[in-house]
Amino acid sequence: MMKNQFSAAWAKSNALYARAASVLGVGYPEMMVLYAMVTMGDLTQKQIAVNFGMQKQTVHTVVNNLCKKGYLLLETSKDDKREKLIHLTETGREYAQKTVAPLIKAEERVFEMIGGEKMQSMCETMDLFNLLFERKVNGGLDDE
Repeated sequence: MMKNQFSAAWAKSNALYARAASVLGVGYPEMMVLYAMVTMGDLTQKQIAVNFGMQKQTVHTVVNNLCKKGYLLLETSKDDKREKLIHLTETGREYAQKTVAPLIKAEERVFEMIGGEKMQSMCETMDLFNLLFERKVNGGLDDE
């Protein structure tokens, strides 16, 4: 029973974020790229894909579209010349704040309602679940 509750809660959470993107007037992938930039600062496309569970090609497409609109700039990484850091332009910062600020504020209100201790415990449990489940997925979802 617990497993089904967890799966249903996880699916509902994902659906709520997709609905939030719709309410904000953007696609889910664009919302998540902007969310990543606002909450985590300058990142590479790979970091966004890994941290937010998105396909690299999807992130690449969104980043290219936002670059064309003048919201993002790409800069070659000083550490690894093959990677490019993504920066929000001033216009991009304004757009990102307008787009994801309501989502972030809603999350913060919910976090406060739940309480720091429960949120910390949930995050630690989710991190552990994701780590262990990723190992299973990478192993081909075998029985062992």
